[in-house]
Amino acid sequence: MPRAYACYARLARAVPLGDNKPGESGLDRRAFLSAAAACSVVSASSARYARAQQPQHRFGEAIRYSADRNGAALIIVRHGIVLAEDYPGGPAAARWPIGAGTRAFTPLLAASLINDRLMTLDEPVALTIGDWGAHPTKMIISIRSLLSGASGIGFGRGGPRDLAAAIAAEPRDPPGTRFINDEAAYLVFVEIARRKLSAAGREPDPARYLTARTLLPIGCVPIGWLRGQDGAPRFDTGAAVSARGWAQAGELIRREGVWRAQQIADANALREAVRGSFAEPRAGFGLWLAAPGRHRDDLDVDTDLWRGASPAPIDLAMAEGAGGQRLYLSPSDGIVIARLARSDDNAQWSDAQFLSLVWRDLARV
Repeated sequence: MPRAYACYARLARAVPLGDNKPGESGLDRRAFLSAAAACSVVSASSARYARAQQPQHRFGEAIRYSADRNGAALIIVRHGIVLAEDYPGGPAAARWPIGAGTRAFTPLLAASLINDRLMTLDEPVALTIGDWGAHPTKMIISIRSLLSGASGIGFGRGGPRDLAAAIAAEPRDPPGTRFINDEAAYLVFVEIARRKLSAAGREPDPARYLTARTLLPIGCVPIGWLRGQDGAPRFDTGAAVSARGWAQAGELIRREGVWRAQQIADANALREAVRGSFAEPRAGFGLWLAAPGRHRDDLDVDTDLWRGASPAPIDLAMAEGAGGQRLYLSPSDGIVIARLARSDDNAQWSDAQFLSLVWRDLARV
């Protein structure tokens, strides 16, 4: 295992962050003081330098737009350099629940497991969930289709919405034909991760594994997880994180798993996470994509991202939580934006309007 994520004891020591793809500035930090310390996307000195090069009013309208709509925190990063940040909700290190935005951590969990050679995207779920092997449809469902929401598995109306119900659910459609947006696939995937980690003699809790192995080394702390009645972490809606921490996670996805010149998460899995599927080109692994869909069916997500006037680049990916909790990333523009809100109230949040304000000022950078 690469030394960047060896164990909790070593993570308590100073760990520099950064290193970059060719042509990019690094995400740099003098020291990682403790697991509970507030993280930053760049070092304090680099952040001061970056801000010193920009007029104070740059991104001012985007900052005001966020703050006026229950905004708690906002950070805008390009190629690892903080261009703007604002924390009207309290300290920069404050954690806020991000609701369904938690799903952005799912591709990082998958990419970490793959990098540790514990699974592949195309292996059948039935290889781990043995009960599915006797079902003529479930036996051909792959982990890829599960993560993309195209497995055909979803909860029906009424009844329990727990792991046992998710495993027992009958497929609504053949795998790969229709997108289903609910928590069933996330519950099943977390159970797959738990079983694989346990069989390998690793930390069996997927949230603890991901935190120690991947999130702490990149500075995505502090982070907390809600858990179900069975004690399993909720990767569909359970994380609380700081804006800087969430931005670090987005930066790792944008960098396709490279951190400090090490491939700490599988590059192909993270590319697939922002690629979409035949069933729904607008959905990746826990992320919404700005790509046009094959049909005009509305998705069950509160956004105007796909309206004709949206300024979002076609490769933009977004994690979305109620109230305007947002993580945006654009590989082509080198952009990562994390925005946290103080409540679940939508407060008339418009992704199209916010992104238009950001991209207008990006042209000046």
